[in-house]
Amino acid sequence: MSADSSGSNSIADGDAVERERVSTRPTLSLCMIARNEEGCIARCLESVQDVVDEMIVVDTGSRDATPAIAEAHGATVFRRRWQDDFSLARNCSLEQATGDWILVLDADEELEGETRASIRDFVARAAADGYSLRVRCFNSPGDLQRYEDLSITRLFRNRPEYRYEQPIHEQIRPAIERHGGRVLGSPLTILHHGYAEPTGKGKTPRAIRNLELLQKALAASPSDPYLHYQLGATYKALGNKAAADAYLRRVLDLDCESLGDATLSTVYMKLAQLALGSNDYPSAVGYAEASLARNPRNVVSRYVAGLAHIYQGNLREAYSYFQHLRRESDPSLANPEELDQVLAYCRSVMGQAAR
Repeated sequence: MSADSSGSNSIADGDAVERERVSTRPTLSLCMIARNEEGCIARCLESVQDVVDEMIVVDTGSRDATPAIAEAHGATVFRRRWQDDFSLARNCSLEQATGDWILVLDADEELEGETRASIRDFVARAAADGYSLRVRCFNSPGDLQRYEDLSITRLFRNRPEYRYEQPIHEQIRPAIERHGGRVLGSPLTILHHGYAEPTGKGKTPRAIRNLELLQKALAASPSDPYLHYQLGATYKALGNKAAADAYLRRVLDLDCESLGDATLSTVYMKLAQLALGSNDYPSAVGYAEASLARNPRNVVSRYVAGLAHIYQGNLREAYSYFQHLRRESDPSLANPEELDQVLAYCRSVMGQAAR
């Protein structure tokens, strides 16, 4: 009897400790905005159902089953009229949240498996006020890279002074840092499927939607390098190469250092792609090198530089770029075997020239 009684007390004590741990751990709210996302919102909510304490969805005018699906998965849905301002909609979702921490997802995203298992412990140990997460954006079939990783602030303390800014390509980090908060990196990962799914909205409709909002924002802040960058990227996605080139070049005349190395590497990368498409191979190499100086792991810039050297007949230089890519074995490359074919071509031509 005494042994059984002791075991029961141990179990009871353990249960009490667990209840105390759960009751004192920080609470976590999912905040998201959505409109006409019936094809993907279920996956998103299912990825966090057992992770967060509440799910807040602000619906900005769905004409499909998005609100019903969200409610069926346990989310609280608030309906708000779309006012051409992403920050306004995001902040509406933040105002409804009651958790100590806020996690922001889009409907075409989901938490990666290891992140699901670790995010609560991560938040419980958090020392900073916000954290950037790796957002792995899967590309359309046929792209050079299967995915691109971005670092975006998506996890932060729930404080009324932390609110999104900018009507398009909205950001939370400036508000956090302006109020004395720290934003650090994290090992957490979000999977973004929007660009890869054939039934998704894709890049072109998103670009068309964003263009007018970006132009309005730029009219209010004509010297903002980030808005010029986003306009250049948007026009590039729409196939307007002249406008894309003009806006991206304009970035370099403004306070471009404020953008940081990651964004500047992307600016130079896009300029390199545009130069390559215009058969301006020396400029393509120059922009690609500027991109790599900011981010030596920029796969696209290294690939563009290699192609530009091939088109100029500089096989030895091209071979060096492609050999570096093959040696690094970047897992994002969609078809690494193509590198072997290019390297074989360079070796063949160089061998013939040597004879």
